[in-house]
Amino acid sequence: MRLTRSKFLSDAELVRFMAAVRDRRHVHQPRDHALFALLANTGMRPSEALALTRADLHLGARPPWVQITRLKKRVPACDDISIPGALASVLKTYLDGVETERVFPISRRQAERLFHFYAKAACIRGRYLYALRHTAATKIYRVTRNIKIVQTILGHEKADTSALYAHIPKSVMEQLTGQMTVHV
Repeated sequence: MRLTRSKFLSDAELVRFMAAVRDRRHVHQPRDHALFALLANTGMRPSEALALTRADLHLGARPPWVQITRLKKRVPACDDISIPGALASVLKTYLDGVETERVFPISRRQAERLFHFYAKAACIRGRYLYALRHTAATKIYRVTRNIKIVQTILGHEKADTSALYAHIPKSVMEQLTGQMTVHV
């Protein structure tokens, strides 16, 4: 039997990971904190987060929201997603010290390396930057128990894809299948 690695961070791993990011004393710590908090709480693709500009952030609105350009679609589309106030505060704090138009002026490779650096500091092995998208999807599903909401937030065309990201336990999937009305 082949063992597969988990594609998302458990609650305890996410707490350790974010603590490692917050506790680092470095000139780029506010950027790293803002980036990883955004990814872990919104389910945004890393490429979408790295493409954000200041004009995409609406942190003073009630509720705060972010406009995401969905890059994986055949024709790029924009989606607006609400973000928690605490996340908006982290982003505001970071942006106070930044003068660039791009919110995160780093490459995907740099973001991957930073993720691995913090994951190692938090004693997390075998995960990749994209695990934060899976983590957010799993958290959203746990709270809402609605795969359609996960699908909308992640920008997927099919709910089946979102179910893979949300890591819905097999027992729940069987229960949902048992409750469905079958039309033959």
